[in-house]
Amino acid sequence: MNAARLLLTVFVGAHLSACASERMAKGPAPLASFSALDEDAAARKQAQASAEHPAAPPRVKVDVEFDGADASRIAMPGYTRIVGSAKMVLNIGTLHAQGEVMLVPYTEYARARYRTLFKGLRCFSDPDAFLVTDPRYGNYIRKATIDQQGRFAFDRVYPGRYWVEATFENLNELDRDYKPRLCTSVGHVEVPDGGEAVVDFSAGPGL
Repeated sequence: MNAARLLLTVFVGAHLSACASERMAKGPAPLASFSALDEDAAARKQAQASAEHPAAPPRVKVDVEFDGADASRIAMPGYTRIVGSAKMVLNIGTLHAQGEVMLVPYTEYARARYRTLFKGLRCFSDPDAFLVTDPRYGNYIRKATIDQQGRFAFDRVYPGRYWVEATFENLNELDRDYKPRLCTSVGHVEVPDGGEAVVDFSAGPGL
């Protein structure tokens, strides 16, 4: 009996020694619980960052193809002068524009673009943030500088229908409908063959 116990003790001791040697060779076991805690903390941090800075919505395209031939009259010589004052009278007050105004010929593409941007309002902001504009669109516009009195003019305009686009500054801090501070709007004008045509931004975009 004593011999059997002695053999069993020797066998168990040898087995435990072998297991200990194997563990030492493999190194310490990873702290799985702490690793899981780190992953959870990282996930919570990422979720919080996403909530504070949500991803920008995908940009959209209008469902009308741009037609350069339809817009080509912008480069044709005419005999009409377009004039206007770079201001827009709204129920919140009068907004004034500075810098430049753009003359945009009426096309189905331009109309669809403006309808997408305005969404039924009187002005829009930062169009490139959510709208993909055909790269050829900018080749078919004219620009004029607004003078110190807020006036502008386009000379030798070919007959047809046009929009004049300007960016206005909203100084009414209590207003919530036309934020942010800078907003863009257009006035529409029918250009006859000769004479002078006047743009009135307060009349609305005429879409």
